[in-house]
Amino acid sequence: MIYITGDTHGDINRFNDANMPGESTWTKDDYLIICGDFGFIFDCDDLEKSWLDTLSRKPYTILWVDGNHENFNALAEYPIEMWNGGKVRRIRKNILHLMRGQVFAIENKTFLTMGGAYSIDRYMRKK
Repeated sequence: MIYITGDTHGDINRFNDANMPGESTWTKDDYLIICGDFGFIFDCDDLEKSWLDTLSRKPYTILWVDGNHENFNALAEYPIEMWNGGKVRRIRKNILHLMRGQVFAIENKTFLTMGGAYSIDRYMRKK
């Protein structure tokens, strides 16, 4: 089964039955696609790494397309590989960043990844 959700923004609590009904029953045959702002590769600190390790123990595959709130410099450090017809960055064994402009075949369905948006709050950010 393919499940689709929006931004998770690094909130580990999004990955449970209260926020994704039935999540505890998902298996290795299931896919969760996050449509932007995954948020677990942002500060690149020990807490984020521990959350990624927690997510890597999920039986299902977590796929995500980058949004407008990503740490693209940190993301570029991960190797690129081919997966289901398109380029990905493998974050963990079951966590894959679906790169922009790629076409993927998942469960006999075709997905085009575009990613990103314009941040209306960009002027408020500090380097």
